[in-house]
Amino acid sequence: MNKDQSRTLTQIVEALAGTRLHERKGGKFYFNFYLNNKAGDTPIEALDLGVRAYNSLKRAGYSTIGELAEAIAEGTEIAKIRNCGAKSCREIMEKLFLYQYNTLPQEKREGYVKEVILLNASKNT
Repeated sequence: MNKDQSRTLTQIVEALAGTRLHERKGGKFYFNFYLNNKAGDTPIEALDLGVRAYNSLKRAGYSTIGELAEAIAEGTEIAKIRNCGAKSCREIMEKLFLYQYNTLPQEKREGYVKEVILLNASKNT
């Protein structure tokens, strides 16, 4: 993992917006996930999740990022998955965002983060 990939969601958002979305907005975080064939077929192991989050997703039948992203888009609440508490949910969503961010071309990253900031501002007001 290179230096840019190891940055956290909070560091990325703070660098561009100077704001802490999770803390200010009650922990809710929204973002668009652009699914391509490569991401859709990527195993969830690529998210580098903690053991509890990973095991809860595997037990629920998710083996690829595409399956997980589609389920979330269809309204599946990952918080209702067995052994997937608030910390695991937050970790899963943060890792999905970071995966999306790191797979974007360098020139599109800043625009994507700005889009996420605007989306969160409109959803959480």
